[in-house]
Amino acid sequence: MKLSDIRLSAIGGTLCGIWVSFSVGDLINGALTALVGTLVSFSLSRILNRIFRRKQ
Repeated sequence: MKLSDIRLSAIGGTLCGIWVSFSVGDLINGALTALVGTLVSFSLSRILNRIFRRKQ
């Protein structure tokens, strides 16, 4: 067995182990949390940009 085969097997086993630990609910929850965080960050940056642009 080559060293690259062992590495590939270890990576595959790790990914399979991680994949099993996630549920669909967790993935949806994470995606929704990321979406809300992105929208809040974008909105806040636009609002702050308008506020500071007016003061100049």
